[in-house]
Amino acid sequence: METSKFVKQLASNNRVVREKALETLEQFIVSAQFKKSKQVQFDKLWKGLYYAMWFCDRPRPQQRLASTLGALHVRFFDERDGGAEELTVNDKAFVRFSKAFWRIMCLEWLGIDRFRLDKYLLLIRRALFNQFKYLQMRQWHAPLVAKYLERVLGAIPLSGDPKVYNGIPIHVMDIMLDEWERLALEDEEEELEEDKKLEIMKEFVSGSPLDQVLDILRNLLKNYDNSKILRDKIKKEVLTDKRLAQWGIVEKKQTEEEKEAQSEEEWKGF
Repeated sequence: METSKFVKQLASNNRVVREKALETLEQFIVSAQFKKSKQVQFDKLWKGLYYAMWFCDRPRPQQRLASTLGALHVRFFDERDGGAEELTVNDKAFVRFSKAFWRIMCLEWLGIDRFRLDKYLLLIRRALFNQFKYLQMRQWHAPLVAKYLERVLGAIPLSGDPKVYNGIPIHVMDIMLDEWERLALEDEEEELEEDKKLEIMKEFVSGSPLDQVLDILRNLLKNYDNSKILRDKIKKEVLTDKRLAQWGIVEKKQTEEEKEAQSEEEWKGF
């Protein structure tokens, strides 16, 4: 593929041009030749896709392109991989593709100006959702989940590495539970009663590796060499999110206000 020309086509405001470029891209990434490429080829592709996003100016095309690029992760899914015990060629390609995405985002993050920041935050949201979705489509295949958490999520955006600008892991922490929830409720009716929604979430989370994802954050929290900003974010916001208790991931703990209120109720005076 001629990268510069292809990048401009993906970012085009002309729908026909964009769709043709996307069709070419989808065929390219699932080709046997590309799937077996070395990591550097995946990195080069995401470098080009990064600039496709850079050149995309209007809000709606930006939203469409972010969704399109994020959804490329699930293009590696193949139903025929269902019975495989080890990682398949598609799984390995997915891991390299995911790794390339985070590598390029981390390398380029400092160069993103404030006018372009929102579209890259959206791109991260869409990419993270579809990375989780691929794992779900593979029925949370244990070796794949372990590889993804070790080589991708825990090695790059949530590694604690000082070379990764805090904006990236903080954004990942902000959206992580939202995207897990969206994954569970994606096929449900839009207006769902809260009790039914909670029931679905409990069942979904109990069969998912969410706790393994949270273990990455717990390990970051334990290491005092890591940024205090990240550790405070994990301790005060992520691991205390009330949804984790509702979903049965953590035991519900009383807040200081609840303890104080209970203490006042019990106090009868002298």
